Amino acid sequence: MRQALGVSLVFSLLLLTLTVINVATDNNQNNDETINSIKTIQRQQQYHQQQLITQQITHTVSHFEQLSDYLKQQSWQQALTHSQRDDFITFSNKVLASNTTLQSISLIDYKNSAYLQIFTTAEGKIIVTNNQPITDATELSNIDHAFALPFNKTYINTASEPINTIAYYQHMTVQNISWVVKIEQQNLSDLLITSKTNHSLPLQSWIVNNQGQTLVNIEQNHITENRQSFVNKTKNFKKSNYVLWKEIKNYNHQQILKDNTIYTYSPIFTPVSLKSMLDFKYGNLSPWILISKVTLTDSYQFLSKKPSYNIYINYVIIILTFIGGIFVIYYINNQKNEIQKINKSRKTDSRRYHSLIENTDSGIVIIDEYKKITAINAAALSILDLKNDITNKNLISYIPSIDTKSDMVALLKKINNMQYNIQQKTQLKIHKKHIEIIATKVNNNGHDNIMLHIIDVTSWIKREQKLKGLSRAVEQSEEAVIITDKFGFIQYVNSSYKKSVGDNYKNIIGLDSKTIFKRYTNDKDKIDDIQSKLNQGKTIQRIISQKNKDNSIQYLDNTISPIRDDNGRISNYISTSKDITERINYEHQLDHLAHYDQLTSLPNRNMFIKKINESLVYSKINNSKISVLVIEIDLFKQLHDSLDNEKKEKIIVIISKRIRSNLRAVNLLSRLNNNQFGVVIQSVQHRKNIDHLANRLLNNIHAPISYDGKLISISASIGISLQKNTSITAEKIIKNANIALSYSKDKSKNQYCYFNPTMETETTHKLELESELRKSINTDRYEFYYQPKVLAHSHSLTGVEALLRWRDRHGDYQAPVDIIPLLESSGLILEAGIFLIEKACYQLKQWQQQGLNISMAINISAQQLLESNLTAILKQAIKKADCDPAYLELEITESVLMTDIELAYQKLIALKTLGVKIAIDDFGTGYSSLAYLSRFPINILKIDREFVKALPYNKDSITIIEAIINLAHNLDLTIVAEGVENREQVIALEALGVEEFQGFYFNKPLTRDNFNRQYLHQQRQISENII
Repeated sequence: MRQALGVSLVFSLLLLTLTVINVATDNNQNNDETINSIKTIQRQQQYHQQQLITQQITHTVSHFEQLSDYLKQQSWQQALTHSQRDDFITFSNKVLASNTTLQSISLIDYKNSAYLQIFTTAEGKIIVTNNQPITDATELSNIDHAFALPFNKTYINTASEPINTIAYYQHMTVQNISWVVKIEQQNLSDLLITSKTNHSLPLQSWIVNNQGQTLVNIEQNHITENRQSFVNKTKNFKKSNYVLWKEIKNYNHQQILKDNTIYTYSPIFTPVSLKSMLDFKYGNLSPWILISKVTLTDSYQFLSKKPSYNIYINYVIIILTFIGGIFVIYYINNQKNEIQKINKSRKTDSRRYHSLIENTDSGIVIIDEYKKITAINAAALSILDLKNDITNKNLISYIPSIDTKSDMVALLKKINNMQYNIQQKTQLKIHKKHIEIIATKVNNNGHDNIMLHIIDVTSWIKREQKLKGLSRAVEQSEEAVIITDKFGFIQYVNSSYKKSVGDNYKNIIGLDSKTIFKRYTNDKDKIDDIQSKLNQGKTIQRIISQKNKDNSIQYLDNTISPIRDDNGRISNYISTSKDITERINYEHQLDHLAHYDQLTSLPNRNMFIKKINESLVYSKINNSKISVLVIEIDLFKQLHDSLDNEKKEKIIVIISKRIRSNLRAVNLLSRLNNNQFGVVIQSVQHRKNIDHLANRLLNNIHAPISYDGKLISISASIGISLQKNTSITAEKIIKNANIALSYSKDKSKNQYCYFNPTMETETTHKLELESELRKSINTDRYEFYYQPKVLAHSHSLTGVEALLRWRDRHGDYQAPVDIIPLLESSGLILEAGIFLIEKACYQLKQWQQQGLNISMAINISAQQLLESNLTAILKQAIKKADCDPAYLELEITESVLMTDIELAYQKLIALKTLGVKIAIDDFGTGYSSLAYLSRFPINILKIDREFVKALPYNKDSITIIEAIINLAHNLDLTIVAEGVENREQVIALEALGVEEFQGFYFNKPLTRDNFNRQYLHQQRQISENII
């Protein structure tokens, strides 16, 4: 303590001596520092003045841009009008008012006269002078220099009078007439005054040109507290400061200390942004110099007002020195107390550590360099199965197994050769126990000892062996397994996982499992949801997919479960994935079979209904319309029967592609059944768009299809349901479209029709009517009306056409135009046709028995000819009635023959074998060619009533009928004219060569009784040539 106190005092005296020396030298240093400080402040003030001057020049030059823009808009001539002069004066007043440093604006013409001069007085008044001649030589030189400059370049010089005024000149043109605009700026001294701050020195400033003439001169007097400033009117700086001026011109130093005065000077440089715009007549470097002067006496007085802290600092150092000494003494005393506490704590810790070693489950053994035991705890005795009295005994001698002894000797030898405190670990088996020994070389009072930390790991080994068994099971599992820690970092992957990802498994251990998630999904919300559920201890089961290197898709049944420790806390997560690609693909196949057509790969009816329901939901949200089109291929059954299956399927695929090519990608195309397609159009804006689409579809479908070197044209009909009612069901929409489809089919082929509510009522009526038609087959509600046919010229009866009539349950006759199409569309014509053919044959036989030998014409529909065994039906009817088939005529329309030419030809050849006649009804309205017509076994041509109606005045009709008659006669056919209404038509047709007539002119269709009353009594034989 005493020694520490002495050291502290010596230190304090030394510090005090240094402080005294510092005070003595401080005064000498203070003077130099003060001068340097004054120089620095003076340079800063001058730099600030330069900035203000530069800003003012920049601001003044910007006014030329305003004047230039203004003059570009003028249409001046050499002599200005009064309005132009007044307008320029007004504009100049605004410029002067916006900048109080501007004194005047002058407009100077090429004659060097001030055409207009607008200047402002000190009181703020504006004075205008006109046509004032310029006589000053310096001013004329400045103006000439300005005229010689390029347009829009500003020339700057000092004005001749008064001092502190700068003149700016710029050459401008208006309508190719040159002018010089001059702006005078005054009171630049104000800029130097306003550059003062609270820390400014009292200085005097000049702006002089390179001739030493004063441009601006100002003295800032800081003697008073108000820091008053005044302008010095000294005109010639060079004359009044000749010696200083020579030094300024000859030396490049920026500061000169002379006669207790510091002069700071520097040229005023043009800003970089203005260099291309300014001209000083001596180049871009300004010839002006900014000079400032400060007197050291005044500056000392100014700086002396600031407090000096050096003396106070010295006093503080002395006080702190004594205080520091006291604290040193206090610290030494505390250190002594701390050492006593540490020694006491060390003894306590020693007892605590000895107790800890004695009571720990781990064995501790310390042996010396001779392998003798110097210390051992109870746990070590228990683990090694040793007795208590083994201190100073050799440890190796108590190890039973020779192999174990060798391992222990090798461990001790190895640790002896190592440095202190480095551990070496090994495992031994002693008395069926698995022992882990950690050996450490330690220094004990200069002696090398070895401390052995012995742990019984038998239970760990057994657990590890069990885990290895489980690990082998996991490793050999076909399922891919990933195990992570509780934070999601991957700790283990099995071989199945490695096989599934290929080389991608490398470096996967330690990665965040999010990288695995991102292989299957980029949806951050989904990943966050999975992690949230896992954090809650939930099990996640999902089906995921991934793309393989060959771009095939692999599907995995993935399950992620938490693994909990003995305390129920989550310690790990395990993810298992099973390849279910084959199962998923099979399910996809089943789904495809259930929802898609196998031939065209288009959605089927089930998918079509599902998509309509989805469209209805979308339509409700967006308040839009949807349109459903049902497209049906006309006469598909005939097409089906006439082609083999491969060709038929090829045509269906072609038609589906044609429909698809007219639709947008968002439109749905579906195959509803063999001959029907469905289309869904979302967000329909205008009905005319659907009209255009329907027409395109019909035209494309009807375009000829080539197969086996032949061309076939297929027509279609379209029913359209346009819906905005979102409460309707998909089934109802399809039903409505089918109703509209039936109407389009009733019109003619290759048509489309929109659904409207009245159609549903009519359809209901048709269904009821169809039901009645079906129930009344083979009853007298089906009957014939007979319209006579007569010979030309004689007008004698030669035959009849049997026309179908049907009575409803109330006895009222329904129009044939409603009944016959319904029979054909429903297919009832086949069943009813058998009954009607037999009825006609029986009537023919009856008339023959009564001596009336006339022909009986029966209308045959397309279904009867092409879809039924008409030959067998007719043969059976002739046989039953026992009538003469030579008097039977089968009337078939031209369009029916052209539906399937080959099949129709075969059917007609078979019918001819029965001895009946074949008549082509409504000839001239179809598309048959002469080549086809000549092939068919035809006997009679019936000219359509549309051609007959225009006779005898329509030349085109006469020409067509004449051509038909010539064709028929060349083919040895009989011509029958239908729809004959008047005598003029009869005369014209007879003249053209028609053999038979039929029409209201001769008689209307009659019931059997009325016909018998009128014609049975004639009992005439029909000439053999007519038969």
